[in-house]
Amino acid sequence: MTGQPVEIRRARPEDGPVVREFVFATLRAYGITPEPDGLDADVVAFGSAADPGSVELVACLDGRPVGSVVVSEKRDGLAHLSKFFVHAHYRGRGIGRMLLQRAVAEASGMGYRQLDLEPRSIYREAVHLYEASGWVRGPDLPDDYGPDRTYVLDLADAG
Repeated sequence: MTGQPVEIRRARPEDGPVVREFVFATLRAYGITPEPDGLDADVVAFGSAADPGSVELVACLDGRPVGSVVVSEKRDGLAHLSKFFVHAHYRGRGIGRMLLQRAVAEASGMGYRQLDLEPRSIYREAVHLYEASGWVRGPDLPDDYGPDRTYVLDLADAG
């Protein structure tokens, strides 16, 4: 847990540059080149979501975003979780767990029945958190896709 209070709130347009900075820095730290026109297009637009079926959240310390997550509608009561990142300096303090719990609560409150996500197995801490939080591993993704795993969470069982 952090020594100072963590605020988790909906993202605003002014959060976008800060979130892009720590998400892209995280990707690069893992040897991944950001794809602003591809897999990472949603982080480029972070903070300006107009889709009523999605929610973008930030975890803030002293008003500055240090974590991010996006929940977006897929179809028929299903939603997708993406861009779940915590700034490297603030990891290991429980911020990711709080942010993930809030994202699950938001998805449930929006009426979604199930969440899925597609992480990279090299994000060991995040994968551990998913598995410890009841997410069920699904089929692996193709080698050339980027993310290599899938997980699902039945929101009726989350709580």
